[in-house]
Order: sequence, then C-alpha cells, then structure tokens
Amino acid sequence: MKLSYSEISTYQNCPLQYRLRYVECRPSLPSPALSFGKSVHDALEWLYSVPTPDPPPLSEVVARLESNWDGEGYSSPAEEARYFYQARSALELYYRNYVECAPGGFSLPAAVEYKFRVDLGFCDLTGVIDRLDRLPEGGFEVVDYKTNRRLPPAKRLREDLQLPLYHLAAEKIWEVPVKQVTFHYLLLDHRFSYQVTPNRVEETLAEVERVARCVEAERFEPCRNNLCPWCDYLEECPLMAGKVQPRTSSHSPALDIGQAVDELVATHSEVSGKLVRVEGLKKIIADYMAEKGLKRVGGASAVAYLDEDGCLAWEETSPGS
Repeated sequence: MKLSYSEISTYQNCPLQYRLRYVECRPSLPSPALSFGKSVHDALEWLYSVPTPDPPPLSEVVARLESNWDGEGYSSPAEEARYFYQARSALELYYRNYVECAPGGFSLPAAVEYKFRVDLGFCDLTGVIDRLDRLPEGGFEVVDYKTNRRLPPAKRLREDLQLPLYHLAAEKIWEVPVKQVTFHYLLLDHRFSYQVTPNRVEETLAEVERVARCVEAERFEPCRNNLCPWCDYLEECPLMAGKVQPRTSSHSPALDIGQAVDELVATHSEVSGKLVRVEGLKKIIADYMAEKGLKRVGGASAVAYLDEDGCLAWEETSPGS
C-alpha cells in the first residue's frame, strides 16, 4: 500500500470520500483554488530551477506564470483574471522579500518540488516536497507553500500531519538533520515555522498506521465535517440524501482596477503594434508576387498565395514538405 499526505488527510476527514476518490478513482471537479495553487507552485519551481547563481528577473517569473497558467475551473474570464492578478501580486511580493532582499543573498535550494516514496514498514509514504533549504547554522528546512487566503490557527498547523511526514521523508532520503519545517502562506507573506520533535514523529506514524489499517479493512463509512459543502461527491453520500445544495464556491479575489487598466493598455499597445506589422508584411509579400508574376511564394514554415478574392492568404507547411 502507498499513502500520500492528501490521501491520509482525506481519510481523516471522510473515509467515504477517500473510497470514491482514491479507490474507485472518481474524478474530482476542477476548481479555481486548485488551478491557482498549481500555477503559483509552477512559477516558484521555475524560479529556483534556473541553474545560475543569479536569480532570473521578476519579468521572466511573471512570464512563466502567464505561459503556464492553468485556466481550468474558473466560472468566467473575469474570475480568472482576478485570480491571475492575485497570483502575479503574490509572486511580486515573494520576489521582493525572498529574492531581492533575501537574508544572506539569493541561493538555490537543496531540492525543489522533490517527489518521494519512502518505506514506513506498514505502507509506502509518497509526496512532493516544495522546497528543501540549507540553514546557515547547519541542518535543513522543509518548506511547503500554501496559497490559502486565510491563516489557520497555530494549534491546527502544529497538529497537521503534513510537515512531520515531510520531515520524516527528508531525513530518510537525504540522511540529514531537518532542524525546522515551515508553512509559507504566499498571499499573506506569513511563515509559520517550528521544530518536529521525535515524539511528534512517533504520533504521526501511529496515525498513519491507523489510517493504513482502516483502508486495508475497507472501512469507508461517511463522516460529516466542515468541508462537506465543497465535496465533489455529495449526491452519493447517504448522510446528504435529499439535502444536496448547489456546490459552494469561494468568492474570487478582488481585482486592483488600476492594475487591470495598466494591463489593458499595455496589451492593446502590444497587439496593435503586431497588427500593424502584419499588415506591412502582407503588403510587402503581395507587391513582390505582383512584380514577379508569382501565384505562390514560400518560406521555411508556410506558403503565401492570393485567394479567389485576390487577398493574400497563407497556409503552414510541415517540415520537409
């Protein structure tokens, strides 16, 4: 058996949801929160994966965010735009505080987005460590990015299994002491750090083993909890029979209207300039064809020709054709 933190957390919240998602592999619905988090994680992974001692400029980080933006799950283009600008603002804040003004200067982590699988004896633990940093005083720090817009109470963060599990995995994989673990809330620019004690590791392992034994025994009873309104499987839940309400969605973040205006003007200028260039190139090609009496003229990747209305058109060609 293999278990990830997400699977363990899902079982703790509702064993039935675990069965539907991970045993029966029912697809979950796309959501703005998931797509938003994936896009921000990708941009930060790219930032730290560039193999140079100097960080790439912020403009390139933002360009990475835009080129790899995940657009699934948004209810409208306006909602997607709000999330995109919030992601960009979060990256700008992160870059200013932890790249430009990083204590001791910018340095590459020991590991970024590291996928792991370690044997716990009773099951394999899998997951992805967002970042592993070397601490100046020695030892390592496990960092996990969060894109929530609210900060949970400190007690709940200390009770969460994720960082103790990642602490355990890091020490098994690299055989180095992990001195500190950190939840980094990117939108709030807040880092919650603490040390994982040996006793906490034992408690965590005991809970994971309990979950593993319950999964092996196929104990998948439903459990009502505070996350029920956001569940993808409400219609199949016996506790919610006849009580299913429309799926609850979080409010999209507020958009800085001044930022939207600046982006609109910049994009319009960029597109307008390219359209002017397109028309100029079309005229150059059409005049050349008329002067030489040609019906078609080609480049390395396309062929231009005059259509039945006498207008310049073109079609892309495959390599070697």
